[in-house]
Amino acid sequence: MRKFTNTSLIFSLLFYIATAYAQKNSIEVTGSLFNQLIKTSVDCELAKLMLSQSDDSSVVDLFDSYKNQPLNTQTLADIYFDYSADVATLYFLQRIYQYPQNKEIQDSYYHYINQLNNNNPNNLLSCLKQYYIVFIPGFAYKDFPSTGANFKRQRKLLTSYDIDNCLIKTKQWDAVEVNAEIIAEQLKTICQHHDNIILISASKGSLETAVAISELLDKQESENIKAWISVAGILRGSPIADYFLTPSKSSLSKFFLFTKGKRINTLQSMSYRERRKTFDNFTFPQHIKIIHYLAAPLASQIRHKIKNRYNYMLPLGPNDGIMPLADQICGKSFIISELGCDHYFKHPDIDVKSLSILLCCVKSIEN
Repeated sequence: MRKFTNTSLIFSLLFYIATAYAQKNSIEVTGSLFNQLIKTSVDCELAKLMLSQSDDSSVVDLFDSYKNQPLNTQTLADIYFDYSADVATLYFLQRIYQYPQNKEIQDSYYHYINQLNNNNPNNLLSCLKQYYIVFIPGFAYKDFPSTGANFKRQRKLLTSYDIDNCLIKTKQWDAVEVNAEIIAEQLKTICQHHDNIILISASKGSLETAVAISELLDKQESENIKAWISVAGILRGSPIADYFLTPSKSSLSKFFLFTKGKRINTLQSMSYRERRKTFDNFTFPQHIKIIHYLAAPLASQIRHKIKNRYNYMLPLGPNDGIMPLADQICGKSFIISELGCDHYFKHPDIDVKSLSILLCCVKSIEN
């Protein structure tokens, strides 16, 4: 098994640079994932069988080979090197769907999408009006609103259905701990005025939220927070941050952050090398339901805008262009996966999907 020492990671990256642009097979497949019909392209025959003939002996052998391995980045990286990127991605998605709580919430997600598309949304969404939705934005959410990290679209959508919500205005270029303090202080106030609160965070905002609710708020201060939805959360930092901290890139990074009035500690606070050492020590309040919403693109679905970052991280296994998939989740949580999207969730039906996630969240709270 390959270990993520600095030497092996550098070797893996060099290996990938030498092979990443080799011509890949693109195989058309019609099959199913999460009991939903899917038509797409995959990068090898085994990935095709995983979608079209899951009982094939080669698929069974794959799952048997790794059944005793933890579902983490190390295991998925091994599968990537031994098979392909799409095999590793599909293995991750199909494996998490085997857990009853994930199967239930993933099935509910599709159920609510269908209901919202075919019925009057007002009737379905009435249950959301007893909750106060608090959004925590992502990195550079003011300067780059096109990323969606400001949740402007979702906030406008909820307001149109008379669902109360707010945005915690963090400092878009500051370090994680600085924003975690801001989030914690504002949540203390919000919890004094609202009884049923759902947090929704994106990307870097999810790491900041994790620090706030695990380290800065005590149980009494957070007792009105019923759930936390982490959207593509970089909970363990991002390898992309480490890339911009390398000697060849750090001077440019320092200059760019200087133009924003910030220092390199902003990037250092998002370091994957450092954050993945400490995240598993976080203890989250048991009364807060945690839901992870993950984007899981196949190799044929990578947008040109994000392709270089996706390829750079492939030695760590399947990723969304910013973060390895398995590093976006934590224990005792629910997982909803979106095949085909990347870190920025650009999708024509994102409004319906956003509402469906909230309905799943409320169902998990009430259950």
